[in-house]
Amino acid sequence: MPAAPTVVVIPALNEAATISAVVSGARAAAPGAMVVVVDDGSTDRTAELAAAAGAEVLRLPFTCGIGTAVQAGLRFAVARGADRVVRLDGDGQHDPADAARLLAAVAGGADYAIGSRFCDRAASSWRPSLFRRLGIRWFAAALRLAGARGVTDPTSGFFAANARAARFLAEHYASDYPEVDAVVRLARRGLRLLEVPVAMRERGGGVSSIGALGAVAYMVKVTVAILLGWFDTPALPPGK
Repeated sequence: MPAAPTVVVIPALNEAATISAVVSGARAAAPGAMVVVVDDGSTDRTAELAAAAGAEVLRLPFTCGIGTAVQAGLRFAVARGADRVVRLDGDGQHDPADAARLLAAVAGGADYAIGSRFCDRAASSWRPSLFRRLGIRWFAAALRLAGARGVTDPTSGFFAANARAARFLAEHYASDYPEVDAVVRLARRGLRLLEVPVAMRERGGGVSSIGALGAVAYMVKVTVAILLGWFDTPALPPGK
């Protein structure tokens, strides 16, 4: 398969209701990009519909989790020589049109552009639950202490990365709580992080992996992940 300068990675688990529209939207937002759907052991028609919409499909043999699915997509992109990688959800929460803004931020000098629901509140009418808002604020505060300043939405899951950041994440993307872990590790390695306002919508299908009852445990575990990422990743000056 020839090299692909831009690869869009879409992890998906039982997203038959939305995956066709997400793939079509990604292809429109990033003309010429290779769109890759990582089917995380779906039992519905996710893989079939993604292929019909024009995506390359990687099928995991069973459900491995979001971190593993995204890492598989990142490794695929790096192996194809991608200069830029965009990651968005397959459930319709991320507006694929915003991928163009993230790619523009990377083209403008950012190593890693995070789609934020909160750095410009006018960009999104979506409002998370109270537990999620508290968790996001806590994570942002913990990341500031860990050296990742100016990140308001570390759990959005919508990002673009240049080749340097994509190569690093392909090797170090966590299987659990990967979004926040990625932010702290990239910041520790001296990569330039930038937030870009994006829209966020209600899920178009599927089921969230985190319920209200697990919110407190999630906050504790992610906090531990931030600490581990900080201690486990040697710090480098910006740009090194």
